[in-house]
Amino acid sequence: MRQACLTALFLASAPAMSPADTMRSGAMTLSVTPIQPDTLTKLQWTSRPVVVLGEGPEVEAQLDALRTETPALVERQVVVLTEGPGAADLRDRVGTGFAVLLIGKDGGVKLSQTTLVDPAQIISLIDSMPMRQREADD
Repeated sequence: MRQACLTALFLASAPAMSPADTMRSGAMTLSVTPIQPDTLTKLQWTSRPVVVLGEGPEVEAQLDALRTETPALVERQVVVLTEGPGAADLRDRVGTGFAVLLIGKDGGVKLSQTTLVDPAQIISLIDSMPMRQREADD
């Protein structure tokens, strides 16, 4: 519960976003922002970024899928990042086109996929991480 409160505080202190830049489910909001050159460094040890790269219907489908699991993702301190000026290093890794990456709190890439990812897979992967298991025990 404490971690969820910290996540809510982090999200509340994030820069103002338009309604198109947020995913809402009840009172919870999952932030969605374009990745900037320093974003991953700023989020290290505080959040688990899910980076959705590309443009068009696949991106919208992935964001819609993530929206269905907003409470579970917020509880796991997930923030969603989309294509932006800071994507160059990730693009070197995944190439052009659509890609979804899960970045751990330690900054390491935990999942890299060029097809749609079921949010349940992301949640399961996060839940298997030792850091998440320690958080759940707190």
